[in-house]
Amino acid sequence: MTIKGMDGQSYNVTGQGQGNFNTVGAAAGIASFLGINGGNILGRNGWGWNAEGVCSDNMPVSRYELNMVEQLNAKDSEIALLKADKYTDQKIVEAYKDLQGQIKELSVEVRSNKDAQTAVNMQQAVYNGTNTAALQCMQNSIAALQAITKTYIPSSNVCQSDCCGCVSAQ
Repeated sequence: MTIKGMDGQSYNVTGQGQGNFNTVGAAAGIASFLGINGGNILGRNGWGWNAEGVCSDNMPVSRYELNMVEQLNAKDSEIALLKADKYTDQKIVEAYKDLQGQIKELSVEVRSNKDAQTAVNMQQAVYNGTNTAALQCMQNSIAALQAITKTYIPSSNVCQSDCCGCVSAQ
């Protein structure tokens, strides 16, 4: 369509308007293809960055992104739990080894104490046997002495000369 202007010249409005439309449409198509949406006019783009280039925490997320974050968090939790279990198992093994070492040391000490006690018991048995034999000999000697004193001994056998002031009857 051709329009006459006030200056008397003819202008092709359709051709020029069509060109402007094509230019704007092409720019919008390229921006859309690159993932840039209309929010760029307001200072935002499709990548979650605002006009200052700072990532905003208040961006909406899709269910797919939320599911990915939840799966990642679940895996992080599982990894942390496995690490904690591994650490606990290592500490249990270390404590077990330490206790086994202490038990072995005590076992050696108990065995040496048992051997020493056996030696002491043997010495005590010998001492007790010796004392019992000595006491038995002493008891036999005492019994023999008691038997002798109850036996009649003539005084002449005890005192043969005038040793006690007695006169012998000879």
